Amino acid sequence: MDISGQNIKVSICVLTYNQENYIEQSLESLLGQKTNFKFDVVIGEDCSTDKTATRINALAQKHNNITLLDNSKNLGVLPNFIRTLKACKGKYIAFCEGDDYWIDEHKLQKQVDFLEANPEYGGVSTNNRWFYEKENTYEDSILEAETITFESLGQSNKINSQTILFKKELISNLDWMTPLKIGDWPLNLLITSQQPYYRLSDVTTVYRVHEGGVHSLLKQEAKLRNVLDVLMTVLEHVDLSHERQGLIKESIVNTLVKLIAYRPNDIKYLRKKYFEYGGSFFNKTLVKSYIK
Repeated sequence: MDISGQNIKVSICVLTYNQENYIEQSLESLLGQKTNFKFDVVIGEDCSTDKTATRINALAQKHNNITLLDNSKNLGVLPNFIRTLKACKGKYIAFCEGDDYWIDEHKLQKQVDFLEANPEYGGVSTNNRWFYEKENTYEDSILEAETITFESLGQSNKINSQTILFKKELISNLDWMTPLKIGDWPLNLLITSQQPYYRLSDVTTVYRVHEGGVHSLLKQEAKLRNVLDVLMTVLEHVDLSHERQGLIKESIVNTLVKLIAYRPNDIKYLRKKYFEYGGSFFNKTLVKSYIK
């Protein structure tokens, strides 16, 4: 595919670090997309210590629509995510991490066709297949085709990141996300605060669950702390209606209750935040029920 000119319709954002065993399968699944428009693959390879970059370079010699960003320094997950998104030139951006892959060669075409026909939507996702590497088993996650609003994402992220395609114009400023450890959820909240997503019923991607995954080994308390950081940051930096601010505050309070149940060292700080964000009565029995 010749992409020497402009008019790239879709840029595929790929993040990868120490994924030499997976990156070729991932990139080949992206490069195999059949479309009637130009697309490119923009890769944020975060200074891996294995042969990930070498394998990317070998593929780049064969495909002129791969851009490998400077990888001389390790940036960390969110800074790498943000700079790779900024480097994407397409009207639309799709996403895939270097250990996941796509299984529908018409994924991009279906999604672009939908957004072109339905401009009231800001993005489109699909259903997903989970691959549990340790057990060598697959499981499809099938949800109905439907509109996904900000309200439906206010409690938790219900969109698999490797399935998304969205309008680049909706993410003009992302620097506020830099301190976070989760990137896709705040991104989806930012997009749906402006226009909703739509989920297609097709299963188009595979999410790989393995011990080397970024989130696979996180303990529940760490996950909850990451969730709390996302919610508080979104509340501060995303332009939301009064009703949506209330929804996020409610999610913050619920997350704080769950965190306090783990009796962390900074419980006084968490209790203080609980009341600041609208908690009115602290029921110790209810708190204990969260960790049963």
